[in-house]
Amino acid sequence: MPTVSVIIPVKDGAQYVGEALQSILDQDLTDIEVIVVDDGSCDDSAAIATSIGDCDGRVRVVANSGKGIVDALNMGVSLARAPLVARMDCDDVSLPDRLRLQVACFEADADLQLLGTAGLQIDRDGKLLRPIGVPTGNDPLREALARYNPMLHPTVMFRTEAVRRAGGYRHAFTYAEDYDLWLRLSETGKLANMAMPLVKLRSHPGQVSRVKRDQQKAAAALARQSALLRRYRGEPFDANGQPAQAIAGFLAWRAATGVGVSRLERRDIELLLRTAGIPIAVTCKLLLLAAVGAPSFRTLALGPRLAWRRMIARPN
Repeated sequence: MPTVSVIIPVKDGAQYVGEALQSILDQDLTDIEVIVVDDGSCDDSAAIATSIGDCDGRVRVVANSGKGIVDALNMGVSLARAPLVARMDCDDVSLPDRLRLQVACFEADADLQLLGTAGLQIDRDGKLLRPIGVPTGNDPLREALARYNPMLHPTVMFRTEAVRRAGGYRHAFTYAEDYDLWLRLSETGKLANMAMPLVKLRSHPGQVSRVKRDQQKAAAALARQSALLRRYRGEPFDANGQPAQAIAGFLAWRAATGVGVSRLERRDIELLLRTAGIPIAVTCKLLLLAAVGAPSFRTLALGPRLAWRRMIARPN
């Protein structure tokens, strides 16, 4: 059994996947397996990874047939043989001591479930742009977790069984599926970040955080609201359904409560209301509850902005 299973999902990543894979195979911790999940690539990604695997038996390439990132990640977790899983994106680069240093933290702390690191942002050509810091220490990390995702997904390592028990990644939170998982893991165990940058994170125009920015913000807002709900009731939507339907289900439930929107909720409600297809009646009810519960110019101005967005989005 390997010490670490490294999961690398890839979709049309031929330009960088070879470098990403090699950075894992060059780790000074050699007792690993690498699971490359090809999510229906239309380029040579799978062929490149397979060619590398032909020369190094630690690499396995499996097909996800374009089912999406959540299924690709869950497939990797289901196939992992090691007690620890490390994440890696197909366009990033791990430093040579990354896995060894992270494993040492898990060996030193039996309560640790999830461990991220700081990063180094690079451009498409690999040129260093800037360091990316992360909050460290239990209290600062948990305080940050309630407001945003304070962990860099391609840097994390987690206990395989802890993620399986938590139910893995969930479809309703696609584009913020990692944030939702971290919030659930934080309810049952210890999370931590290392201040040391151990992964080079590539910045380029095609990455999800740029292409799907609005959807990512909405998914993160739903994850925060779901974490609050789990403290006293179940989630009023299908957490393994489609994101738009999950958001619509949550907003319909929230409007039906008739309770004013608190200042804590307001930002998330505003982000969720930007989702296409939310009924106008639900939108109006929530805007009214926001104006009553936590009035602000931003809330009052959201109505006209939403109306304009929906008008210009109508098909001719």
